[in-house]
Amino acid sequence: MKLTSRLTTLLVIVLALGNATLSTVQSTRRDGNWWINQTKGFKNTYVAGFFDGMKLGYNFSYWGFYDEKNSEVCRGKIAKSFSDYNKKYLDEVTSAQIVDGLDSFYSDYKNRRIIVSDAVWLVLNGIAGTPQEEIEKMIEAWRRNAAKQP
Repeated sequence: MKLTSRLTTLLVIVLALGNATLSTVQSTRRDGNWWINQTKGFKNTYVAGFFDGMKLGYNFSYWGFYDEKNSEVCRGKIAKSFSDYNKKYLDEVTSAQIVDGLDSFYSDYKNRRIIVSDAVWLVLNGIAGTPQEEIEKMIEAWRRNAAKQP
């Protein structure tokens, strides 16, 4: 009887640890499986943070050029590229639009392995009016790449 009780306890502990590990692994990969399990409020906050992160990313893209010769030319190109993409893909786009786009995108189970930041790019292309045939090709490419990721 004691052996059965100990085996049962051990089995419960192993299952609990395995479940906790699986939950941790699933929650660290920010893909569609992660996205669909978030609350609406969290999704809105996450996308707002995404916008803030773009500013830091912009800064990272040119900070290393301060001490280099001809850095002004390179920084100018970076600023122009950022400005052009920002205008084309983000002008008058709201966090709620992106959240709705991601919800729609991830409603297709075939897109669930695509990382959220990559899915944002695909959603922004849709909002910007990229032709649907081109978006479909992009999605297929992202699906293939996502399938290769751990």
